[in-house]
Amino acid sequence: MPTPIENMEEAIKTFKEREKVYGVRGYEQQGRVIKSLFPTGIKLETEEDHNRFFLLSMIVVKLCRYANNLDKKGHQDSVHDMGVYSFILESFDKGHKNDNNNRG
Repeated sequence: MPTPIENMEEAIKTFKEREKVYGVRGYEQQGRVIKSLFPTGIKLETEEDHNRFFLLSMIVVKLCRYANNLDKKGHQDSVHDMGVYSFILESFDKGHKNDNNNRG
């Protein structure tokens, strides 16, 4: 069983590896992009508002990852994820209702 310190060391290793792919400080980039999309702020009140904002935020994360890898012909997983999140967002925009109970 790994110790907490070993878990932290493994997490640091993973972070360093991912940073090479996703771009240095990509996590700081997303805040700038979101702020530019909503220069006067954004009002989130309902659960649906938060769901839609979350989906938009995930698209921004994937867009930034793709942009950070443009010189490497992009980042295929991010392109696919942007598509998936976009279609989920569209379902919310069209009045998505949780219909899991209606599926057989």
